[in-house]
Amino acid sequence: MFAALAVAERTTLEARNGSRVVWQVEHLGTGGPLTVAGPLVIAALGGAGEVAGLALRGSPGAALVAVDRATGQSRWTLAVDANEWAIVTSIAAIDPTDLVVAGSFSGTLRIGDQVVSSGGRHDGFVARIAATGAPRWLRRVGGPGGDSVQGVATRGTRIAITGTFSAGADLLGESLLPFDERSVMADLFVAELDADGARKWTHTFGGKADDAAVGIAIDSRGRIAIAANARDTIRHEGKDLVTRGPSDGLVAWYGLDGAPGAAFLIGDLDADGLHAITAVDDRIVIGGFFAGTVNLGGAQLRAHGDDAFVAVLDGREVVDVVHIAGAGREELVALAAVPGGFAAGIAHTAGFSIAGATPPAPRDPARGAAIVVQPVP
Repeated sequence: MFAALAVAERTTLEARNGSRVVWQVEHLGTGGPLTVAGPLVIAALGGAGEVAGLALRGSPGAALVAVDRATGQSRWTLAVDANEWAIVTSIAAIDPTDLVVAGSFSGTLRIGDQVVSSGGRHDGFVARIAATGAPRWLRRVGGPGGDSVQGVATRGTRIAITGTFSAGADLLGESLLPFDERSVMADLFVAELDADGARKWTHTFGGKADDAAVGIAIDSRGRIAIAANARDTIRHEGKDLVTRGPSDGLVAWYGLDGAPGAAFLIGDLDADGLHAITAVDDRIVIGGFFAGTVNLGGAQLRAHGDDAFVAVLDGREVVDVVHIAGAGREELVALAAVPGGFAAGIAHTAGFSIAGATPPAPRDPARGAAIVVQPVP
């Protein structure tokens, strides 16, 4: 298992075999997403000034760090920075040793010899990076308002992305249609690109309030699922989905050819939502937060304050639920697929329980963290 553990402005990349630490590498910069691509572990780090030995433009900027998965030895670093700011939100391996990276930026973004400029307040981007660290292509998503790419997923040579956009945005020349062209609120988009970065299809949906993309996944059957957070009413493919409380989580499915499938909300009368999504074989795994109560697949969960959960989905059916509960605040911050199951990154302020395990309370409530591995039925 590989992890990025951030303390203050430094991040430790770590490989473990069970509880045994195989190697550790420390870099200057705050930890972000990471993935395994063939023989490499690649992590995104952020910060201002120097990050991972690179002098970055803008504040913040980002850097990709590639190390050998067996030894932790450095292989390459690559700046992902703009003259104003740039952040990396998601990365995924493709075909089988390249990397696809996504995020948002303002100003002029440079990744190696690839350059794009934002069309407004800020834009999203997606880029493919070769196993050598050289960028193959860079694409912009945006317009005159605020736009971003919040998630990227790959399977084979397929690339799926999701994010938010406002009126006037486009993806490779195709306009992204907002819920209300006169509104400045953020809507959601999902799109598939081919291996060369060309657009295959796009869908957009949203409502009168701001909506937020969380992430995207492609299961072994080729279905694409996105996770998002919605407020008030959201219209998806002509159907209105109404949240029960101030906010709910949203899961929407798309077929192998991009045809829209089921979409449904997850939440109750309090502020609920999602933080992460991943695919484990033909299952989709989502992680989120809730207060009060929430019903998932017939299981009624009751929070002890601010609790978290993991749910396993098959189509629109919830087939398994894991409650993450404790006396303090529990937050699921990341999900990743592992053979036969998933690994969940959990931040917590006190002791908590998950599937019979009880990690202890941290000495410093602001720095409690745990990694939990669970099988998927």
